[in-house]
Amino acid sequence: MIVRLTILFILLLPVPLQAKSLPSDWLLVGEAHLKVLWFDIYKAKLFTPDGRFSSVKGPLILQLNYLRDIERNALLNETKKELKRFIKEDTAETWVKQLASIFVDIKKGDKLSFWIDRQTRGHFSMQGRWIGSIDSSEFSTNFVRIWLSKNGRYPKLAKQLTGDK
Repeated sequence: MIVRLTILFILLLPVPLQAKSLPSDWLLVGEAHLKVLWFDIYKAKLFTPDGRFSSVKGPLILQLNYLRDIERNALLNETKKELKRFIKEDTAETWVKQLASIFVDIKKGDKLSFWIDRQTRGHFSMQGRWIGSIDSSEFSTNFVRIWLSKNGRYPKLAKQLTGDK
């Protein structure tokens, strides 16, 4: 049992993959604006190679343009809360620990992007610069479900992003 947990932990560690550049020629699928009460949070855009959304498995790029400052810990806590809609709490806890080594404080105007490549690895960039990767297709697909699932907290946002009229 301990060996299995150790192997699982090692597999889920953030992998220092070669720094990746976001594809610049992908097409816009949809965009949405998240506002909670009277607070503007971010504007989101979804890109794919052909401009059509087919699956949370990608390949895709989710881009969040923040409209307010958000502290790193608040971002991590909110991410964990949203991930728990789709996965077990202990898995969410493990992934948030990995994200803690990638995420930074967000400032108004920051652009955070998440790219799922053709191998379903997840890559983060801030202002177009690579800041970290997590080599887990399970992580990648569940992370984007926060924004792209109709069963998420903001189904209207998901519909707008995925082009589902």
